[in-house]
Amino acid sequence: MRAEGLAERFAAHLEATGLLLGARNVVVACSGGGDSTALLVLLVPFARARGIVLVPAHVAHGLRGAAGDRDARFVADLARDLDLPFALRPVDVPEHRGKGESLEAAARRLRYSALLHLAGELGEGTLVGTGHTLDDQAETVLLNLLRHAGRTRGGIRPRRKDGVVRPLLPFTRAELRRVLELEGIPWREDETNENEKILRNRVRRRTLPELERRWPGVAARLSRAADAWTRRLDFVDGRIDAALEEAGAPLGGPFARTLLDRLEPEALGRLLVRAAGERGRVPGRAQVRRAVERLTRGDPRFEEAFGGLRLAADPRTVRLRAPSGTPC
Repeated sequence: MRAEGLAERFAAHLEATGLLLGARNVVVACSGGGDSTALLVLLVPFARARGIVLVPAHVAHGLRGAAGDRDARFVADLARDLDLPFALRPVDVPEHRGKGESLEAAARRLRYSALLHLAGELGEGTLVGTGHTLDDQAETVLLNLLRHAGRTRGGIRPRRKDGVVRPLLPFTRAELRRVLELEGIPWREDETNENEKILRNRVRRRTLPELERRWPGVAARLSRAADAWTRRLDFVDGRIDAALEEAGAPLGGPFARTLLDRLEPEALGRLLVRAAGERGRVPGRAQVRRAVERLTRGDPRFEEAFGGLRLAADPRTVRLRAPSGTPC
């Protein structure tokens, strides 16, 4: 594939989806790796033709010492070569890591926070672009299945409500790197991606390649499944949000039984999972099924475990409580 061929497909994808429609600025999250470097390079001609200002941003996690410093310098040099402004945002992951939070989860949370804060500084009409690819989507589907999290998360969304967009989701890592090679543009490799103690790395390095050997094209099929899965979840969420708004009820509850009676079982289960997930305690599938059955058949009063919480129902309301009985 010629580099300009993918550039044309990329531009056509952005035009068809309207991902950057109305954007004045795009903060481009750039680690220096192949995916984010390709995103920046592909965005430059598209953005310049439409008067969109690109701001390559590197979030320095401070976890990889001199290698991390070299990544930051690489992105700064790339931004200079492309005649773009550069933003460096250091974060202290160990200092701000939450109790029980993995290092990877803390880094991700702080990275998005830093990027969105920068977008806020740049003002209205600023989006944040990340380099998630078709391969990332396929990995996420497998990981969510392994973690039984599909019913709550779905796949990677092309656009988040907070202004994060993922323009590269239809494209594979291999074709993006081919573009960089043809253009003579280097990229950085993060050695931590080789650490197979991290589940995503094992899926990336072992599981997906083996699936592709057995069933060529499986990553693309998983990506399409993720899209359908996510659309369904978003549709159900839309119905839930409309019902909550009409009733004037917060997502975290308490919920009036009359509100719950208006939701079909799938939406009712999704509402309860989302409410519990806000507190980081997603219930198991059997707990959700049991709670929905008891609520839909009209059990007037009951209390039972629901994730790390207690689901307490009486004839008028349903509440999620801490195990001690104190409302969360």
